[in-house]
Amino acid sequence: MATRGGGVYFPVDAGFCDTQAARQVTRRYGAEGFLAYVRLLCMLLREDGGRLSVGLDEDWEDIADQVGLDCDATRGVVSCLAHYGALVVEDGTLFSPLVSSGIAAREDISEKRRAAAQARWERMNAARKEKKEG
Repeated sequence: MATRGGGVYFPVDAGFCDTQAARQVTRRYGAEGFLAYVRLLCMLLREDGGRLSVGLDEDWEDIADQVGLDCDATRGVVSCLAHYGALVVEDGTLFSPLVSSGIAAREDISEKRRAAAQARWERMNAARKEKKEG
């Protein structure tokens, strides 16, 4: 996952549509089911921590409205995707291992970039100090 122009996006492998989860959700729910899968991934990506609350019926209704399916179909899509490991429902939350690993990688890269910037700053300040003293 990365950012471009202020927006967050995730790269989609050319084989994404051919994963077992994607094929099964498309087989059972058609193109609308596949679109719901992609919308769920986008929703998870936008959420802090990459998790959605699904503990209440209202949570499911809100998710259903956002993915464009009724509540039963949304639960069915999630259940199908969970069966193949593409989504996980645990302790009243919904998350995707794909999105979670991307968020962790992005945070790791950000931390490395911060450390590198700090090191450059310290080297620059040391060089300035040395120049003033010398």
